[in-house]
Amino acid sequence: MDADVPLPVRRSSRKPQPKRFTHDEITTLDILNSTSEEELEAWQNSTESSSDEEFGFDPAARDSDDPEEDVISSVEAASDGTGIATPAQATDDEASYASADATRAREDGDSLTGARLKNYSHVYTKRKRPKAGTHTRGMADPLRAPAKGAKGEYLSSLFGNATLNLVHMARSRDQWAEDVALPRRPNESGTRGMRYLFSHTAEKRHVEATEGWDWYYNRGGRQGLDGVQRSHPLSAEEGITYIPKPSHTQRTIFMGPYGSQSHFDLPALQSMSIDEAWYRAPERDGSEERNSQPPRSQRRREGWLLHVGTGVRCLDWASNHATGTQYLAISTVQSKNIQDIGHLKFSPAFTAQSFPSSIQIWSFSTSQKPPNETLLDADNPPRLKMVICTDWGDPKDLRWCPMPSVPKECDQGDGRRPVGLLAGIWSDGHVRVLDIQLEQIDDMQDTQYLRYTSAAFTAKPPSTLCTSVTWLSPTELAVGCANGYLAIWSIYPSPPASSPQTCSRATSSSPSPLLYYPLHPSYILSLSTAYPLAPHLLATSSAAGYLRLTSLRSPHTDYVLSPRMRHVPSQIHFSEPCHAFLTADDNDSIKAWPLRRFFSPIHVARIPSAGICLAAGSFHASVLAGCADGSVCAVNPMRKMLYPKAM
Repeated sequence: MDADVPLPVRRSSRKPQPKRFTHDEITTLDILNSTSEEELEAWQNSTESSSDEEFGFDPAARDSDDPEEDVISSVEAASDGTGIATPAQATDDEASYASADATRAREDGDSLTGARLKNYSHVYTKRKRPKAGTHTRGMADPLRAPAKGAKGEYLSSLFGNATLNLVHMARSRDQWAEDVALPRRPNESGTRGMRYLFSHTAEKRHVEATEGWDWYYNRGGRQGLDGVQRSHPLSAEEGITYIPKPSHTQRTIFMGPYGSQSHFDLPALQSMSIDEAWYRAPERDGSEERNSQPPRSQRRREGWLLHVGTGVRCLDWASNHATGTQYLAISTVQSKNIQDIGHLKFSPAFTAQSFPSSIQIWSFSTSQKPPNETLLDADNPPRLKMVICTDWGDPKDLRWCPMPSVPKECDQGDGRRPVGLLAGIWSDGHVRVLDIQLEQIDDMQDTQYLRYTSAAFTAKPPSTLCTSVTWLSPTELAVGCANGYLAIWSIYPSPPASSPQTCSRATSSSPSPLLYYPLHPSYILSLSTAYPLAPHLLATSSAAGYLRLTSLRSPHTDYVLSPRMRHVPSQIHFSEPCHAFLTADDNDSIKAWPLRRFFSPIHVARIPSAGICLAAGSFHASVLAGCADGSVCAVNPMRKMLYPKAM
């Protein structure tokens, strides 16, 4: 037999029919024992006709030209007539079919796969390959590594295609991308060091500092807030009762250079310079003598240790103090809160609690260095300037108003020094705003104790508690709630047209919010805005297990969710140089969530242990991360954002 002739193999286009049985348990169809061939042929014809009617088969189309039937017919014609395939023929079954299909494909000018799909077009649908450049999300796949030479596409997915955004990115890269951890000192060319963010231009700052605070100075806002806020001074003996009693009146600290460590005693509510441990040298006979403060040129470390009494709950630097004294607000863990947890019927996170508490305001002196650099004055140690005493429970979240302002002459006329507007969340479930002003006294060593009975602004949503707060503008607050809702309040409502232009608040303790909208199905842990780049974008984290980025212009349609996480970060902060929100998780890492690909985070840094707190710079690209093991790490996430292979 010629090798080119395919081996005969018997094939049938119809499946064998199953046996049929009657419903009678005794009488059956005696087909095999039938003595008449006519009866058998009649039964087969009836079976085929019923089967054809059942499946809708057209007998007239049985003789139509079917390519598959042609192949079977040619194979049967070349067989030996027995209709039984030999073992060798059965082994070469697939080869014979492939040879026949390949021959027909070459004649038609089509591929083998195309020929077989064409024959079975009534069963299969030919899948078309997508054209180059198509995608599913409307953008390039961010999960794939950028191809060689595709750096522009990668940056576009992070910062967008707008020329202004790319210019801000390039300037931020030249300013801070080379910093490994902390910003370096400025050089002669003006690069490096700290400066205002490039998206926060001088024109924007001028408008915010003048028109943004016009309600406070020219429309009666200051007088209205002072009329609602109530406070009176306390003596030192009365005020000290609001501060949690420390377990030790002083802390013993062991530090210094290697081989020459010494122990120091730090009393409560006092501070100590870190450089004191390096400048103080022990004598040969073993006695130690504390020398005077070294000159600034001989100092090795400039920093301080503060003994605030108990553990720190939250803290925040007061803004709008470019020169002069700087202020730091610190909230500590109240011992009363720890003792009452066992007596609560519900979870402390969902239960309002009221007890005496305090907020400490520490002052830091500054000094000027040419040409125009402001440094903390190491010659004057920090002091506890003011203690805010309240009966509203534990302060959980503190935020100074970050919008810039310009000092006015009226700020110094009444003998008080304004510090700023301080918003906070207390454990009684209310959000409050305090207009902090310090008395200008001669003795700078004295600490002021003020007891506040009512705040300048107080609000609380119905049937739930406030959990976190952030500023949207000098007059608007965004507050997260325990039921997953977002509430936005205005601390300066517009007065009626018939009333005088003064800020007179309603007598109700809980004014109506401007917006009250559900963002999460559960507890909101933290929230932050993309100020100053995009103040209308709000990122929130909740106990439901994911983050959400929402546009306040249309919160019901313009939002995106992050992948579900095992551990939800308790804090989220925005980094303008990276155009991303930053979080710390329990995987010992810091993640960046870019605005334009919020659904795909980027791992930017590794930290020694699980991160429990985070702080992003407002005048640089560096980030501080507090870890569970007590360490604090400084990283620059911009390096990893721009250069994915950077260490």
